[in-house]
This record gives sequence, C-alpha cells and structure tokens, in this order.
Amino acid sequence: MDRLQTLAIYQRVCESHSFTKAAVSLNLPRSTVTQAIQRLEQQLNMQLLQRTTRQVRLTESGTAVLEKARQLLADWDELAGLFAEDHQPSGVLRISVPTHFARMLIIPALAEFRQRYPGIELNIGVTDSRVDLLESGVDLVLRAGPLNDSNLIGRDLGAIPIVTLASPGYLQQFGVPLCPDDLNEHQMVGYVLPSSGRVEPLEFLVEGKYQKLMLPHPITTNGSDAYIAAGLAGMGLVQVPVYGIAQYLQQGLLQRVLADYPPSAMPIAMLYPKNRNTSQRLQVFIDWLSQTIREQVPLQRGVPR
Repeated sequence: MDRLQTLAIYQRVCESHSFTKAAVSLNLPRSTVTQAIQRLEQQLNMQLLQRTTRQVRLTESGTAVLEKARQLLADWDELAGLFAEDHQPSGVLRISVPTHFARMLIIPALAEFRQRYPGIELNIGVTDSRVDLLESGVDLVLRAGPLNDSNLIGRDLGAIPIVTLASPGYLQQFGVPLCPDDLNEHQMVGYVLPSSGRVEPLEFLVEGKYQKLMLPHPITTNGSDAYIAAGLAGMGLVQVPVYGIAQYLQQGLLQRVLADYPPSAMPIAMLYPKNRNTSQRLQVFIDWLSQTIREQVPLQRGVPR
C-alpha cells in the first residue's frame, strides 16, 4: 500500500469518525484500514486518533496531519488531471450550502454545471447550521449572515434584501400592521439562529436605525424551509430573503407587510480555508456559482449592518 493510499484511508476515517464506516465506503476489510492507520502513526511517531467504543476523535496532531493529507491528495489529483487529454478539472468537490439555496438555486442549476465540467463529482451537504470546514473536510461553504471566521477566506457576493411576510389567514385574524408599534398583539414564527442557538427577533428600520423586536412565537424552528412553511400555515410573521418567494406572493399565499420598515439585508459569501490550496475544480465552481447567484438573486452591495 503506497503512502497516498494510506493518506486517503486516514482522511476517510477522520471524516466518518469510524474505522468500520471508512472500510465499507472504501470497499476494504476493516483490518486493512486499521493496519493502515497504525502504520501511519508509527511512521510519523505520533498518535493521530483517539479510539473509543463509539467514535474516533482526532488528536491535535491528527488534525494538523488531516489538513496536510487533504492538501497532498488534492495536489495529486490536480497533477494527474494536468496530463489528461482534455485537461478538464476532475475529482471530488465537497460543498455545504443552506437548505433554501440548495433547493431553489443550486440543485436546479447543476445540470448546466455538470455539462460544462463532467469530470467533477459534487458532494453537497445541505444544512442551515454552521459547518467547520477544517473538521468536516468541506472544500467550500456558501454562508448567509455575518462572517466571523478568521481562518477562512472567500468571496463576498453582496446581500439579499429581507422582507416581512404573513399569510392572508393570519392577517385576517391579527390585522394588518402599518408600523412596528402595531405589533403589540401579534406573533411571529421563531427562527433559531444556528450561530447562537437562540431565537432571532424581528428587525425593522425605523427612522434610520435598525430596531429588534421579539414577539411571542408559539412555533419555533431551526430550518429555513420549515420557517417559511410555518408562515404559510398562518403561524405568525416571518422575515425571509426576497429570493425564492415570488411564487407565494403571486399566488396570494403570503402578503408583504411593513414594507416601509425593512430589515437589514442578509450578506452571503463563499468561504474556504485560507491554508488550503485552491484547486482547479474549486476555482471553476467558485466562478460558476458566483455567476449563477449574480444572474438569479437580487443583490445589494455596500449595505450597512
């Protein structure tokens, strides 16, 4: 077994947190996987993994070796691709995107990307929670909201306007508010912000300043699709990106309210680890996704928070 294969086994064990799962995914005997990791630890003279009965965890040294292994394997894939006849980018690209963007934007457009770059295999993780790129092995994440990761770099795409909506049934029951002061007897759908784990209050621009307002929220969720669904069901006011809701407005399933008091726009960006080489396959995906978002999503730039 060569060293690159050993590193590939090590990467799979780290990402699956299991010798057994790694063996199954690689179609190898578990004993082969175990021996490969033991041999790697002996060669490097350090403990890379902490084994328990339930899970495999990385040591501090193991985390550093994992990042270097990913870089070496990506460099090898890139080098091998240089000598292909068509010189097309190839290999596996792991990305993580929010639920709403995956369903409304990325998945519907993938046929065009696959036609352009058939050699790239996409592994798409869909979640509204923050993803640790270094720990999970993700090459790129599309993130909505404020950025505070000093170990990441990426491309700022702008900000999506946010609108306040309610269903006709809700407005018939609670009335149509004309200003934030009219919301005393209203309720909202609670959305748990993944970065804080707390329910995010509604926000309104009043006389040049953003004000936050927490209303009763009988329904709370941490999923963007479930959040919109609760609004459609008349469970309360919701504040959502303007992208992807046109059908609900056209069909009269949701109505915009408090348009003169808009929330702050939601910034979006593509991020990747600053100490990881930008492979050709990653670069072409960044360029493609940037263009796709610019063409389909109404963005604002230079929006103050």
